[in-house]
Amino acid sequence: MLKLQAMTEDEYLAYKAWLVEDYAGDLSRNFRLPMDEARANSAREIDGALSQGLSTPNLFFYNILLAADGGESRLGYLWIEVDSQRKRCFINDIYLHAEFRHQGWGRKVLELLETDMKQQGITRIGLSVFGDNTNAQEFYRKMGYVVTNMNMVKWLGE
Repeated sequence: MLKLQAMTEDEYLAYKAWLVEDYAGDLSRNFRLPMDEARANSAREIDGALSQGLSTPNLFFYNILLAADGGESRLGYLWIEVDSQRKRCFINDIYLHAEFRHQGWGRKVLELLETDMKQQGITRIGLSVFGDNTNAQEFYRKMGYVVTNMNMVKWLGE
């Protein structure tokens, strides 16, 4: 059975450290930044967004778990922001470990999230995808997500 389990403080701290590095890689690849600059930008953005850690209002951090054969496997992580007043949810980060990709788990996680959000009266779920992540873009399109805006860049003199 697939489930979303709220992170403990220790799990959150480990996740945050991993997230800074992972996001830095995305920034470096997509914005052609040296890794040290990308890492600094990543840490600054994430620290700003998570100013109160696990207690930051409207932010929720989950381990994606699969319970089977008397044990649990951690498939990945999910970080969402829920704005009940505006009836919307935003997926800040969804991550599946490599060994669990392309097996339908991503679809099941999103379906589980959609069910939970509908029960809370949420009417839309949004997310962002980096330009170089074409696999994720295609996956989200198949799941019914549509592009609502797009940022573009042209690199000059390189």
